[in-house]
Amino acid sequence: MDTVQVNARPRFLSGSDVAKKVRRAGYLPAVMYGQGFGNKIVAVEPQSVKKGLQGPYGRNAMFDITLEGETHLAIAKEVQLHPLTRTLVHVDLMVVKPDTRMVVTVPVVLSGRSVGQKAGGRLEQTTRYVKLACTPVSLPKLIEIDLTPFENGTLMTIETLPLPADVTPVFKRSFKIFEIIAPKVEDKPVEEVKPKGKK
Repeated sequence: MDTVQVNARPRFLSGSDVAKKVRRAGYLPAVMYGQGFGNKIVAVEPQSVKKGLQGPYGRNAMFDITLEGETHLAIAKEVQLHPLTRTLVHVDLMVVKPDTRMVVTVPVVLSGRSVGQKAGGRLEQTTRYVKLACTPVSLPKLIEIDLTPFENGTLMTIETLPLPADVTPVFKRSFKIFEIIAPKVEDKPVEEVKPKGKK
């Protein structure tokens, strides 16, 4: 499990004016919450949070947040950006344990060229992200599928998606991930066969 180290300090007041002062002081207003942790308003280092969110796990980055001498594992559940500058203005951090089950959205990446495509088939990817339930320990960066062995007519759904151990899909109904569609076969014109002896 990869984590990003973040230092935090407690805030004792909330509100937009206080948040502006926090940002002017070089910190990012944040809220930390979780089962057995309660709800605390804090100020965190913006560069460390930005580093995590722009890393290989993206919005699923895990943070080790040090607050008042104790370190807490957390994931960003809501990130607010400035509408114009796109800089961080606020983040909600959910405190978890290594074995906590949580729901995340993970990208699906298709690689390689399938047997079906080489034979003239067409790849149709219906979704590029899936919701998964996992723990911080089993959290995948992405789900990568090698298309190389698949033939025309292959249909992969969320139920058949290959997932790491301890990772399960979250869905209300089954849906398609991708399909390799065979090329259309054009009908050849039927040639009329005339009986022998007739012109």
